[in-house]
Amino acid sequence: MKSIGIVSDSKLKNNRINPVGKTLAQNIKDVFDTKVIVRNYYIDQLTDHDVIEDDLVLVMAGSRANIIKDYVINPANIIVVRRTFLKSGVEPLYAIPKDTDVLVVNDNIETVLESVSALYHMGVTHINLIPFEEGKDYSRINVAVSPSEHEYIPDHIENKIDLGSRVIDISTMFFIISTLEVNDKETKKNFYNYYQKTVSIGGSIEDNYYKLLVRAEELDYLLDLSNDGILLTGTDGRILIYNSRFKEIFNLSKSYEGKYLHEVFEDLNLKQYYQFQEIEDLIHYKDKYINLEKKDIIHYNKEIKMFFSFQEVTHIKKLEQNLTRKLRQKGQIARYTFDDIHSQSKKISEVIEKSKKIAQSDLTVLITGESGTGKEVLAQALHNSSKRKKQPFIAVNAAAIPENLLESELFGYVKGSFTGALRHGKRGLFEQANNGTIFLDEIGDMPKHLQSKLLRVLQEKQITPIGADHVIDIDVRIIAATHKNPIEMVENGSFRKDLFYRLNVFPIKLPPLRERKVDIMLLLSKFTDYKYKFTNDCTQILKAYDWPGNIRELRNVAHYINTLDEGGILTKDSLPNYIVPALSLQMESCKSIINDDTFLSKERFHIEETVDIEMSISVLKAIKLLNEINKTSGRKHILKILERACIDLQESKLRKILNTLSETGLINIKKGRAGSYITEKGREFLNLY
Repeated sequence: MKSIGIVSDSKLKNNRINPVGKTLAQNIKDVFDTKVIVRNYYIDQLTDHDVIEDDLVLVMAGSRANIIKDYVINPANIIVVRRTFLKSGVEPLYAIPKDTDVLVVNDNIETVLESVSALYHMGVTHINLIPFEEGKDYSRINVAVSPSEHEYIPDHIENKIDLGSRVIDISTMFFIISTLEVNDKETKKNFYNYYQKTVSIGGSIEDNYYKLLVRAEELDYLLDLSNDGILLTGTDGRILIYNSRFKEIFNLSKSYEGKYLHEVFEDLNLKQYYQFQEIEDLIHYKDKYINLEKKDIIHYNKEIKMFFSFQEVTHIKKLEQNLTRKLRQKGQIARYTFDDIHSQSKKISEVIEKSKKIAQSDLTVLITGESGTGKEVLAQALHNSSKRKKQPFIAVNAAAIPENLLESELFGYVKGSFTGALRHGKRGLFEQANNGTIFLDEIGDMPKHLQSKLLRVLQEKQITPIGADHVIDIDVRIIAATHKNPIEMVENGSFRKDLFYRLNVFPIKLPPLRERKVDIMLLLSKFTDYKYKFTNDCTQILKAYDWPGNIRELRNVAHYINTLDEGGILTKDSLPNYIVPALSLQMESCKSIINDDTFLSKERFHIEETVDIEMSISVLKAIKLLNEINKTSGRKHILKILERACIDLQESKLRKILNTLSETGLINIKKGRAGSYITEKGREFLNLY
């Protein structure tokens, strides 16, 4: 423990205890409490054998320092105390009339001059302070002030004001704190209270100390508000500052300022982190897992300190759970990843491989596919595989929100924008998705006037809330989806061509379930928790069924099975009653297509019937492929596709085949250069082959 020696002239003064040593000892106790040992020494009682070994030695004047230097083991520890008065002792002086002569009395001329100087610096300038000297005539003076030294005041003076014993001034006390390096929170608080009671020798100094103390108190308060354990050390690991949360995490009770971090926690080997400018690691301490972060702090390119932050993993998990819960409540989180997409289909594997590459970009994605094919699942997987995965994911269905509300939902509005608006306005979904991803499902149903606003968002990265006179910059990735054919929408004028090209940067087409029939039993088994076995006739029916509702319909069938069956073997009777009749109608429809005389007549093609079927299928497949890659399916492109497949067909014969495919309803031929488009009937026909 640190110690302070206080050296005064004598223990007794005029046959009574000298108050100086006792007063200064009390000052030290007021600030340091029991953290510092105080010893009193008296010059008139020192002998040749006495040695003063204290960390600091306080004397009242420079002349006393010279007297005791031979008794002090380290004379550099001697400091001359600057003393001041308590505010309560000085206040009566301000009631003395202006320009009054006031005698300042003390035990010797040196301390008298110190008192005069101190009073003037305190702002007592409205009266004339006269230093007292033995032997001089002061009969004309009627008022005298003294720091508890009344016996030296001339007898004729009746108005005597006791200033009280002088106390250690703020600058000396601050020097003592800094030198002894006792700077814990309790000492700071005591120092602040001590400062409030004393009078500073200068107004500017007083203000600076006040600001320093208040700022330190505010910083301590802010540190204690943190849920992280915060610690500041020197480069050698000596602990300088820490907050209460640090003590809670490590179950510490006493003060550790001034101690070395690696010695306080010997088992943790924290010294290994000193060499790194910045590092993060997970440590284990008494059944706790704690996340450690360390950074070096450099002051003025020279002084370096080490900053440590400690977080309990349980606390981090709780924060994540709370955040996840709140985001889920607001629909602002993506739950699915690519691992949640189960498939044995080559087409889906190609989609996933392509999507993983696309996810690394910030460019816009357009997902097309029939309803129920999993467009939103893919959108969430794209988000969770991107650098934005920790940011919001906002999903909005343009078809599910009334047209008159869609604009305000997407772009928000300011207060007073329209009747019924919220009093403080509303943030739009684009603004809520800032730094994250917004998924615009059923984009094909978006009204034309909103399409132009969306185009501006894509071009300028800005939105304008309804009723606002300003724009808001946003950083949002857009993933759009539609079950409609975007090419057809552009051609019929229901969708802006410029918006389509802005959205169609990365096109992804999800195949319907009937084109990935290898996945039907895989997905159904997963949806039913692998509780059932399926008979052959049941499996054949499930694979032969068209699944117009795709995966969504398949999941509904799984719910049906799980509800009505408790496990075991499933037959066709275990399936919903609409599947088998629907399958029969489907097969009859396909047979009628094959048996249609207008489709396979020799007279129309003038070639063998078997060749007609094979060539028509090839042409139909070429059209389907061109439709899927959004290329014009005119005759030249069809012939080029057939040529690559080593199929030789003259344009005149192709024209006849196209007319026949159109008459049988397998394709639609558009006017102009738009080309041909396969119909649902055409897709059903191809599924047979």
